[in-house]
Amino acid sequence: MKTIIKFDRLFVVSESHNLYFDQKFSNKINIISGCNTSGKSTLIQSILFTFGINDVKDGLREIIRYNPTFRLDFSITKGGLDKKYIIVRELGSIYLKDDGGNVFSFHGIDSDVRVEHVKLKEMLSQLFDFKMLLEQKGELKKASIECMFLPYYISQSVGWVYLRESFSNLGFYKDFKDTYLDYYLGIENSFDKEYFYKLTKERAQLQSKISSLNKYSAEPQFIISKLLDEEFGEEAQKYIDDYINLVASLDEERDIYTSLCNKLSLTKNHVKILRRTKRNIKNQNYNNIDRCPACTQILPYSLEGLYGYYQNINDTDKLSEQINNKIQNIQSDINGSLAKIKKLEIDISLKYSYLLEKKSQNVSVNTWIDNKANIRLLSNIHEEIEEYTKRSDEIKGLIDGVGEEQSLFVERFNKEKDFKEIFKKYLDDMQLFNVTEPRYTELYKINSFPFQGVELHKTVMSYHFALNSIIRKTDNIHRLPFMLDAILKEDIDDRNFDLILSFVGKNLPTDTQSFISMSEYSEDNLLKDGKEINASLRAKVKDIKNRYFPDGTNLFFIGDGMHERAFLSKPLDLNLDIFVDTCRLTK
Repeated sequence: MKTIIKFDRLFVVSESHNLYFDQKFSNKINIISGCNTSGKSTLIQSILFTFGINDVKDGLREIIRYNPTFRLDFSITKGGLDKKYIIVRELGSIYLKDDGGNVFSFHGIDSDVRVEHVKLKEMLSQLFDFKMLLEQKGELKKASIECMFLPYYISQSVGWVYLRESFSNLGFYKDFKDTYLDYYLGIENSFDKEYFYKLTKERAQLQSKISSLNKYSAEPQFIISKLLDEEFGEEAQKYIDDYINLVASLDEERDIYTSLCNKLSLTKNHVKILRRTKRNIKNQNYNNIDRCPACTQILPYSLEGLYGYYQNINDTDKLSEQINNKIQNIQSDINGSLAKIKKLEIDISLKYSYLLEKKSQNVSVNTWIDNKANIRLLSNIHEEIEEYTKRSDEIKGLIDGVGEEQSLFVERFNKEKDFKEIFKKYLDDMQLFNVTEPRYTELYKINSFPFQGVELHKTVMSYHFALNSIIRKTDNIHRLPFMLDAILKEDIDDRNFDLILSFVGKNLPTDTQSFISMSEYSEDNLLKDGKEINASLRAKVKDIKNRYFPDGTNLFFIGDGMHERAFLSKPLDLNLDIFVDTCRLTK
């Protein structure tokens, strides 16, 4: 059963600059157009950024300086049921509203390693039914949010040149390519990585104990036995004092945690008050409301009045930004305090559980015998070495027996065969007849292509479309919209212009949305400087849509197809319904 995610509407607003962008999307094909640098890539990157992908932040640098709020309305179809969701990102925080009206907030998500960003990844993984695991530093971890989008997003900057690099830094995961392809192609790897790492970890712990047997003497049951044997002398008192100090530290940290939670709640209320204050200020008239502080005479329209009015707004904006940063810091302190509490509880449990057990028991002959037996165990340390060594050797045998079975290679071979068949067909459609070597046609061997210019562009496009076609046939996989940024290169000639557009129009997926961006050109003359202008500079996007794409394709322009840097250009109406609703979500 697939999970289909579709984007319904993107709303981006800069309240501080009174500007916004708003666009509804079709459930099928969406063509994003406009002149060069109008903001086509910005739209696609804004969607990714809203979901918490910080990798695209550099591409959004120009509009991030406007302190924008990003909102995306999207739907998830699972088991024949449609559910509506809203995700909002602003000032280092993300708010996710589910189909039941519950709002989940994540404060401090500008870094992928922060606790709140990990929580966001876990929630999105659950919503999308995304279960991919990657190895990092010898441990298996949930794959990043970027991995959820990777097969469905081809970036303008590097996506048409390098494979699997529309997002950076994914290649540092061990065996990333094979793991990534296995997951999206639905290949069940009989090699149980979790079991393998569990055995490896257990063996490492055993070997550590064998090499440092002094740890035995520090285990709680042995310490208690030794203390009872000494009739609770000075050493026993020190042991108990340490326990009391640890419990006191735990109580103190719990008080800190409660105080921080209260502080976070108060700060969030402060944010609500500031938002109301700002809206009230914006609704005031700065003329004919100020009075002279000496004679109470109403002052006429003046620079002083205008300055005071805007100074109030600026002060509110600055204070609002400071409080949002404060929320992130408090949330970070809360997470840190909670981690300390858990560590203290574990330390107390490990070191003093045996002592607590003894408190509830009467000291008897049997108890005395048990304690003497523990003392004797300390003298028989070599028996322990033999026992742990035997277990370590057993685990080594289990590790050697855990391997990738032949069935894995058979499955990969079958998937490669299916991919190659589709890939070769697409290459023929693109009139590329020189891609024949196995390292360029067999899926698990492909790393790059030895071409350049338009030839490389067409080859990479054929690869992405073929891979997406195979993923579409995979059961129990999530399907995000297919997002192709800048499908046309500036140096494409007439023949390749027609080939590429015909190919894209015929082969876009039909089970989910598609977003493609291309520039709008306005050269009306067929000749320029005595030379013929190529088709890509003469064609209008509206004509391209009608000629190459199916009925129902949605075409919209950034900046009316005529203006540069026009993504945030519409003046904001504070009574705009979606703006008011977005403000409610972030309170």
